[in-house]
Amino acid sequence: MKKTLLAFFTTFLILVGSLALAQDETKDTTNWKGSGTFSITGSQVSLTNWQAGGESSVALNGFFNYQLQYNKGRLRWRNLAEAAFGTSRLSEGDFFKTDDRYEIGSRLGYRMNEDYTFTGFTTFRTQFTEGFTTDGQTGEVRRISHAFAPAYLLGGLGVEWEKYEWLNINVSPLSARITHVRLQELADRGEFGVKSAEFDDAGNKIADGNRTRYEFGGYVRVHIKKEVFKNVSVETRADFFSNYIEKPQNLNVTWDLMVNMKVNSWLSANITTNLIYDDDIRVRVGTDEAGNPITGPRTQFKQVLGVGLSFTI
Repeated sequence: MKKTLLAFFTTFLILVGSLALAQDETKDTTNWKGSGTFSITGSQVSLTNWQAGGESSVALNGFFNYQLQYNKGRLRWRNLAEAAFGTSRLSEGDFFKTDDRYEIGSRLGYRMNEDYTFTGFTTFRTQFTEGFTTDGQTGEVRRISHAFAPAYLLGGLGVEWEKYEWLNINVSPLSARITHVRLQELADRGEFGVKSAEFDDAGNKIADGNRTRYEFGGYVRVHIKKEVFKNVSVETRADFFSNYIEKPQNLNVTWDLMVNMKVNSWLSANITTNLIYDDDIRVRVGTDEAGNPITGPRTQFKQVLGVGLSFTI
């Protein structure tokens, strides 16, 4: 975890420096426009002979977002890179992660008129390192995710509506979604919607689980970015995907929200939330009377509040 954290923040600094240099070199090229945010937030509590009780703790979170656009005539090309990683520790225990994700995306468009643009897009999303969960009843620690386990690749063709500068809606009735699970142990369990392994009556595996799943369906993305008050900006993206072939009524939803409040040029407070609903992700919620796990689709939600250093690129 320490090595991962060091590598993450080192990569962040390299990206910030590279993008800043690139922006400086192309500042006279009016067809290109880039903007982004890099922030580090943290908290620390230290207790010594504290009679009221409690535990010392330390937490650190990093966030990076950069958007680069190219506009020339009717041609529009938008690119996004976003990453987040957080870690925390109680007393003298081990560090454990509290946030872990990154996403890159690209969208190429041809403007048909003032409000509508024909687009082709691709988006890739995964995480940096492995994740674990602890069973509240048995204390069993299970690995439930890792880098590229899962990884999601989404692409398609559609139309974008952008009547206002702060709002755009992309509708893609022809899109494909690929789910990849790099670790065979997770694929064998049928995690993230892939086909699970086959076992005989004695419990011996006779066929590996599939590590890749393909879906074809419709996709909608709503993106809002606006300064709602002075020094208070809101950015949110909501993605909806329907699999035409299997259970089209069960939408896959990913909704990201970030509220950034600037104190001055380098100090800020921010709130980020992430909501995910995927009918193919089975969350373990307990065990039945025989001790067998009970799983089912659940809404996943994460919220991070931080105060710390923030730099605008």
